[in-house]
Amino acid sequence: MLLDFDGPVCAVFGGLSDHQVATELRALFKGELPEVVDQSRDPFDVLKYAAATGSFAAVVEHRLKELEIRAVAVAPPTPGAVAVLQALEQRAIPAIIVSNNSEAAVNAYLRAHRLTKVVAGVSARASADIGELKPQPYLLLRAMSFLGVSPETCVMVGDSATDIEAAQRAGSKSIAYANKPGKREKFMKLRPTGIIDEMAELI
Repeated sequence: MLLDFDGPVCAVFGGLSDHQVATELRALFKGELPEVVDQSRDPFDVLKYAAATGSFAAVVEHRLKELEIRAVAVAPPTPGAVAVLQALEQRAIPAIIVSNNSEAAVNAYLRAHRLTKVVAGVSARASADIGELKPQPYLLLRAMSFLGVSPETCVMVGDSATDIEAAQRAGSKSIAYANKPGKREKFMKLRPTGIIDEMAELI
């Protein structure tokens, strides 16, 4: 089982807000930014802009990683997530975290919550190369390579359209986590293998 991190495991920016992180990233730039970037609450919009314009993407990514590590220190766990990971371990089903968040932040959260033993691996952002991030299948395929398994034996659980699209591109099944009002209807259009409203439903 491949699990997205932000949503299925915890609310990464539930303590330190995504808006605050995006604001701090924008402060790295000199001069005006395009309105869509300047007004966005999503830190990844700022990272994508830096990568697209060649504006010191590595510097922006490094700062994002630092802020993500701060964020996961106060990130609230997703209800049912620990029970799911424990159930997977008991059933000898490997769970790998697949995330656009930084590998360092994911590992910091797992250590703080003593979850490293119930996770078989982490396939997450390790550079400023946004071409490796979901909805591209790279991180999923890398996760599969950790265990030497084929895509059709895997299922990706995520709370965003990019998770479902990445799973479909990788050739694996997908379960959409509709954790907010209106998401179920949006997910139905993407035709995931299944849709859940609570993580505990996976058990």
